[in-house]
Amino acid sequence: MTKKIYVISKYRGNTEENIRVAKFAGDIIIACDNIPVIPHLYFPNFLNDDVPEERVKAINLGVELMKGCDQIWIVGTEISNGMEFEIEATKKLRIPTRLYDLKLGQIYYRNLLIDDRVDDRYRQIVRGLKCE
Repeated sequence: MTKKIYVISKYRGNTEENIRVAKFAGDIIIACDNIPVIPHLYFPNFLNDDVPEERVKAINLGVELMKGCDQIWIVGTEISNGMEFEIEATKKLRIPTRLYDLKLGQIYYRNLLIDDRVDDRYRQIVRGLKCE
């Protein structure tokens, strides 16, 4: 069954690299016969991330898209404020979630305490997710 998979990953900062990572995640999702939902590849075409009101609007619109998704992928171990906002929405919506590093190596929730790819801030932010 085809799933709609929402990708939470960084956009701000090194946007060129962050877009490359998001596209890579999308490629993997498509290769698995699923549908990627990656708002930060879409909304910057209409809304300016450097304008605070437009950034907030884009993130909130992304959360609306998230509501129709079957699964969430959190990509990257450095979590921005925008990502944290989306993760909090994921917790409230109880959408099944998978954790990945920037190379799309899976991070297993049950191993967070011993996984050197993540730090205490990451562990705290993802606590309470419905991880697969």
